[in-house]
This record gives sequence, C-alpha cells and structure tokens, in this order.
Amino acid sequence: MNDTTLTVLGFRAGRPDADSACSGYLVRHAGSTVLVDCGPGIVTELVSRGLEHRLDGIVLTHLHQDHMFDVVPLAFTRLLTKTPPARIPLWVPEESTGTLAALDEWVAVPTDPVVGRPLATAFDIRPLERDGRTEVAVADGITLTAFRARHAVPSASLRFALGDRTLAFSSDTGWCDGVLAAATGADVFVCEATYLDADPAMLAEHGHLTAALTGELAVAAGVGRLVVSHLLGYDDAESFEAARAAAGTVPVTEARAGLVVPVRAAGAAR
Repeated sequence: MNDTTLTVLGFRAGRPDADSACSGYLVRHAGSTVLVDCGPGIVTELVSRGLEHRLDGIVLTHLHQDHMFDVVPLAFTRLLTKTPPARIPLWVPEESTGTLAALDEWVAVPTDPVVGRPLATAFDIRPLERDGRTEVAVADGITLTAFRARHAVPSASLRFALGDRTLAFSSDTGWCDGVLAAATGADVFVCEATYLDADPAMLAEHGHLTAALTGELAVAAGVGRLVVSHLLGYDDAESFEAARAAAGTVPVTEARAGLVVPVRAAGAAR
C-alpha cells in the first residue's frame, strides 16, 4: 500500500462551482498530512473527511482569494470547538506575512478571547523563503523547498521531498526559472493551466500558463506525471487535451475533486 499520496480537494481557479472547490490539496506521507492552499470550499471538503483537526501543517502558495480565503473559516472551525487542537504551522511567502496579519485584525472578534486574533491563535504563521535553497521541515517525514514563481503577487512554486519521492506544485505562475527548478525531475507535478488561449501580454501581466505551456513545462522539467489543475471551468476538456498533446510521453492526469494520486519514485511501476 502506497502511503505517499496527493489528494485533490479542489482545483478551480477564480471561484468554486458545483463540481469543485477552489485550490486545495492534501500531501500525505509517513503518517503526516499537509494542506497546500485553502481556497473557498476547502473547509467543507476537510470537514466531510473529518480532517479539520487532523492537519500537521498548511502551506499557502500565495494570497489570492481562490488559494487562501478558507483559511479564515478553518481557523474559526479549529478554535470554536469544545477542545481546540494545538496550533499548527502555516507557511506563507515571506513578503506576505504582513498581509495575513492585517487580515487577522480584520476578521477578529475583539470581545471574544478565543477568536480575538483567530489566525494567530489557530496557526503558527511562518515566512516561506522562496530562495530555492532553504529546506523546511513542514511535518514528520515531509520537507519543502520553495521557489520564486512569476505572478501578480508573491507566489511560491513548491517542491516536497517525501522520502525518496518528490511532489511539486507550480502555484500560479508564468513560465520562469523558479517553477522549472521546482518541477525538475519531480515524480508528480501539479501545474496550473488557467487559460486555453491567451496572448503573451496577458500571460506576462497576470503570471499564468496556457494548457499547452503546462504540457511543455512538464516535458522541459522531465516530470514523472503531470496533474493539470487550476481550471476556470469554461473549457476544461479542451484544456486537458491541449496539455496532454503538448506533454508528449509524459503521463497526464486531469485534476478532479477527490482524485488520489499515488506519488511513486522514478522507475516504480505506474
């Protein structure tokens, strides 16, 4: 049995819909569970699985709403219970800790000592250095290196070491050295495919990829498997096919809610 897995809780860009929450993923290895991103709808997915109090850490790739807005209801869910669980680490790109602190003040209930500062009370907020060198132990058996992605706000491409296996996330990003380094040689690579078509100026301004660029990036990085995610919901089937065509011989999986992908080391049976 493979206990090293990626679970897709949500994969939508921009807004949730009837089929999926926004971005949120579980990384599981050696008995530890880490949540990557916490967009709208993710708390519902966690509660439905009984996991809202069983996370060992959280990583937010960036502070756009479709990747982090449910971190507030998650904090309240963890605090407003008979026996609140212990604080867990929450990593956010180093330039964004002040933004998260300001959000904490905005959502606070100052007359209630339990949720007077809900984010800081529920989570141990830590800066995530995106230098491509610093290794962070995010949970027992799980280490993380973050890279500077290319996006409209500070954004982190992620590379998890899970024993002898590697799982990478693009975050929201255009093609850049950071995402390529994060993905190089990864056994599984979760990559955004926001647009089916977009002109270069749009891609540069917003810091996103087309589906074809997603496939080409997987080839350039030499990944073992590509998981196509961060879809807008308008042309998912076309986007998936475009990514698969561009990925050549790289196996491609379309993200869907509830998908569980075993993370297997290179050379293992797929």
